[in-house]
Amino acid sequence: MRGIHLYFLSAICLSSAVVAAPTKANKGSFKIHRRRISARSIGGGAADLGKAFRKYGWDVPAALNNKVSSDQSLAPGDPLDTDDEEEGTVEATPEEADSSFLAPISIGGQPLMMNFDTGSSDLWVFSTSLPVDQQIRGHSVFDPAKSNTFKPLQGATWTITYGDKSFARGKVGTDTVDIGGAKVEGQAVELAATVSDSFLRDADSDGLVGLGFGTINTVKPEQQKTFFENVQPSLDKPVFTANLRHHELGSYEFGRIDESQFDGPITYTPIDASRGFWEIESKSFAIGDGETQTNPNASPAIMDTGTTLILADDDVVQAYWSQVEGAELNDDGITFPCDTELPDFRIALGPTYMATVPGELMNFQRVGNGVCFGGMQSNNGAPMQIYGAVLFKSQFTVFDGGNKTVGFAPHK
Repeated sequence: MRGIHLYFLSAICLSSAVVAAPTKANKGSFKIHRRRISARSIGGGAADLGKAFRKYGWDVPAALNNKVSSDQSLAPGDPLDTDDEEEGTVEATPEEADSSFLAPISIGGQPLMMNFDTGSSDLWVFSTSLPVDQQIRGHSVFDPAKSNTFKPLQGATWTITYGDKSFARGKVGTDTVDIGGAKVEGQAVELAATVSDSFLRDADSDGLVGLGFGTINTVKPEQQKTFFENVQPSLDKPVFTANLRHHELGSYEFGRIDESQFDGPITYTPIDASRGFWEIESKSFAIGDGETQTNPNASPAIMDTGTTLILADDDVVQAYWSQVEGAELNDDGITFPCDTELPDFRIALGPTYMATVPGELMNFQRVGNGVCFGGMQSNNGAPMQIYGAVLFKSQFTVFDGGNKTVGFAPHK
């Protein structure tokens, strides 16, 4: 078994409140490693493509929807009405492929494996409010009755609804959330009481830590801040980094930029956070050693660690895959012969930086019979592009909440 060593660079303690806010605390930083989850365990490329479409409320193409979404509503559960340095170790077993990544956190002292997602802003968990038959489908569930620090947030509810009418919803409380030794007391935690089947299919994940902006948090009647927004004032730097690797364990680090992990300077580009996302401009691209091409009707791009694939504008997708012999669009998405050598893909991240995604990363996974699934797929005419883990695996990425920028540099 391969272990992950997790070094808690410092402990950060925040005060308890209905809306969490940091106390006067020593600033610090902390790192948490991510666990790689098998693509096969969550359905592969077509499932990831359908999941991304649902996440952003886009219409799932009929052929793809028939493949990945036989979603039906399920019965509801509960009705809706310091300078000290620490060091720790956490073991995780990497699985084949790197379709999805999870990281361990603790809520009210209960360990959970969570997806860290810069494309959303809710911290929600599978909970004992769900019907018993749903609690035992491979998930760990949070039990507020076993937490000495959980407090119900009276009258608060949350709902996530996707374009295909899949959903999750429930009640809200506050509790102590510990990520890599950093604690936020009074962090809003959303307890799933009713979910549709698509949420249950991802049996490895116990919930989600949203790292977008609180303006798209779904809690009502009052939106809640994200974990990063609450912990940010106590960090050495108001940043977190995504250091994802191809066929390697990756990590998130909060409050520090590890210069040993990337080559050259970091290039920063401003974001537009008006829609609650880490959104940048991305107006040009190149294929292999070819000349830079302009995307004439470029949609803004969302930097989304919770999405696996790159979902790009049709002009970009057509230009790239037209250079790949045997590539074709079928019911599952764009596929190609696995023995084909794919060209590198270069994409503008902001006005001055061109990221290179090696051709091997553009091959997402084998789907059988010598056919592979493309790491870049069409956004089907949607008004935004989504840049997921296929891109992040080529770039060390800094999410700077203080300056409202995102920074990029190639991995070492």
